[in-house]
Amino acid sequence: MHYPRIPMIAAFAITYSFTTSSMLPAYAQDAASTAFAQKAAQSDMFEIEAAKVAIARGKDDAAKRFARDMVMDHTKSSTDLKSAVEAEKIELPTGLTQENTDKLAALEAASDVDFDQAYLATQVAAHEEAVAMFTSYVKDGPDGPIKNFATATLGTLRTHAIKVHGLTDNK
Repeated sequence: MHYPRIPMIAAFAITYSFTTSSMLPAYAQDAASTAFAQKAAQSDMFEIEAAKVAIARGKDDAAKRFARDMVMDHTKSSTDLKSAVEAEKIELPTGLTQENTDKLAALEAASDVDFDQAYLATQVAAHEEAVAMFTSYVKDGPDGPIKNFATATLGTLRTHAIKVHGLTDNK
């Protein structure tokens, strides 16, 4: 017996499986890049807004200096992120998530006596989250402009985490 169609069907199946499997990781990579970029943008927006409140309400000079640095560094990070996502055509959020809005409202509601420590506590949590997120993306994210951004920004985030821990450890 001769089955001339089997090699043709097998060739089609192999070609189809390679084509399909190579498309899935690309889609997954796009989804990972989009999710990371949107979370990074949220992180920047929250830290900038919280820092603005700290500059206006804070009493502790060191906490206010830290807040000014946060505005400057996270504004730069936001600009760098926008440049990185341009080629990927990823849309970044323009407003805070409900969770970050609630965190900001809780910070704004803190008493004057407790405000500086409340601000610093939010920054400890925010920077621990950001360092973990950026570290994971640098390790596992697809190569490209967004990963380059994450790699370049991670050192600054680690420095922020060390500084804010130092400020809270002294109080």
